[in-house]
Amino acid sequence: MDIQKLNCLTPDNAAMPKYNPYSGKSCVQVYYANNNKVIIVGVADNNYIYWLSVSKMDDIETNRSIFDYIYRLTPSVFGSISKVLESQTHYSYEQLTSFYSATLTQAEAILPHYQKIKELCKAREADGRYIDIMRYYLNTLQCRNADPVSDYEKNERIIELIRSEKYLRISDNSTVRNLYSELEKHCSNLYNAYMTAVR
Repeated sequence: MDIQKLNCLTPDNAAMPKYNPYSGKSCVQVYYANNNKVIIVGVADNNYIYWLSVSKMDDIETNRSIFDYIYRLTPSVFGSISKVLESQTHYSYEQLTSFYSATLTQAEAILPHYQKIKELCKAREADGRYIDIMRYYLNTLQCRNADPVSDYEKNERIIELIRSEKYLRISDNSTVRNLYSELEKHCSNLYNAYMTAVR
C-alpha cells in the first residue's frame, strides 16, 4: 500500500509558508471521531500540518504504517488543518475541535488510550450523579456582571477544572456530552472577553 495516498494534504490544498514550520519537534495528534474513525494529524507547528488522514480506529496495521511513515518523513508540503480537512473529508473544522484528541507516539496506543478514556468518563460520571454538578457549573458560569475581568477571575478555577475534563467529549451519555459542550463554550466566551478587556 502506498501510504502517501492516505494523506489528505496534497499540492492542490497546500499552503506556502513564509518560513519552514517543521523544526523536528513536531507531534502526531489523534482525534477520536465518530463511527470508529480516527483523524491522524502530523502537526508541524501551531499554524501548519504536514499530514492528515482518516482511518478506522481498530485498523492497527494501517495506523502503524501511517505512524511509521510520519516519523520517517521530512516534510516539504504544509497546509492549514481546516482547509485540508474541509476540502478532502466530510468533517468540518468545528467538528474536529469538538472531538477528543491526544498526542500519541505509536499506533498501538490508539485503542488502549480510547478504552482508558472511556473508563475515565464512567468514573467521572458516577452513574449520572456528575450531571447535577455540571449543571451547577453551567449556572455559575452564566452568572455574570458587567466586568469581564472580574467574571473570569471569579470562575478561573472552574474553567481550569472543566478544561481538564476534555475526555467527557466521548462520554456514552449524550446529556454529559451536550453539557460539556455548553460548558466549554461558556469557558471560551469568558476567556475571550477577559483577554479583550486586558489587552
